[in-house]
Amino acid sequence: MERKESKYLVVKQAIKEQIENGTLKVNDKLPTEAEYVELFQVSTITVRRALTELADEGYVKRLKHKGTFVTSPSSSPSASRLIALILYSEDRKDSSYIHIIRGAQTMASSFNYSLIVEWHDGNVTNEINAIRKMLNLNVEGLLIYSFDPSKSIANYRYLESRKIPFVLLDRYELDYPCYFSGCNNYDGGILATQFLIRQKHQKIRFSGYKFFLKSEQERYDGFCSAMRQAGLAVSDDSLLLDVDYDDLARQIRVREVTAIFCCNDRHAVQMMERLRERGVAIPQDVSIMGFDDWRASPTVDQELTTVLQDFNKIGQNAAYLLFSLLQGKLAEEPIKLLTTPSLVIRSSVQENL
Repeated sequence: MERKESKYLVVKQAIKEQIENGTLKVNDKLPTEAEYVELFQVSTITVRRALTELADEGYVKRLKHKGTFVTSPSSSPSASRLIALILYSEDRKDSSYIHIIRGAQTMASSFNYSLIVEWHDGNVTNEINAIRKMLNLNVEGLLIYSFDPSKSIANYRYLESRKIPFVLLDRYELDYPCYFSGCNNYDGGILATQFLIRQKHQKIRFSGYKFFLKSEQERYDGFCSAMRQAGLAVSDDSLLLDVDYDDLARQIRVREVTAIFCCNDRHAVQMMERLRERGVAIPQDVSIMGFDDWRASPTVDQELTTVLQDFNKIGQNAAYLLFSLLQGKLAEEPIKLLTTPSLVIRSSVQENL
């Protein structure tokens, strides 16, 4: 037993010295286990034990199917125990963001890590500046909530080139494989639409807000699926973009539209305000449905029927994925963790008589 332990310690110390003297630099890829077996004339188990202890001490990180990489500079051999959340926000007081932060922070704490939150305004240049700022603080991984993931792909590629693990939250780009935590938007769209149909609505519209986002498109797909399953027609008129509120109010008065499923609560609140300015009563003239359970507006708390997505769980799932990446437990194939949406019934929807 002593002889085996001394062998693994020899391997461990040799690699550690190469890291501390700069022969192996941050982000350098180490030789394979097989190469170390040949070099030190030891068993695979011996090499694996040495690398595992170096990973536990923060000198290296082991990525499944990719290899082992140096993670810490020689002046700071211990891991930072820090992760960062790069967060786009229209309103920093929005409770949904606060719940995401709390969820991620709770998970980080369970792994004995600390979470740093860095806000940005959605501009991709500001996002990459925030990312670089966090990397300068030696964070070990990132959670990223982008304004428009399709425009942030260069930022993600930058992290890939640095071999920094990251997970996207709430939004992703279909053509960019990634680790992702969000809500099952498709099922949420079905849930909302089926509820409206049960309230005897047939002339239902879906109203988009930022329809370039995959999340909104998925909610619309769920809407279309539920409509067709109920034998109700879906046409170009079913999707409202850049809403003409005067024309929409007219359609409501002549009963061409009896219910509107808005892509999110922020848009639903705006919809209700604009229609009321035009003399439309809610829900007497038209029922309004939202998505999120956005508590930044009293309208949501008091009257908006909506689909709740569990932002706390989304934050937890994102951090769990990140720690799984840091520990080398995940394969290269992208993984998406989706929370299950639920219905919140308030007074903005009534039965269509």
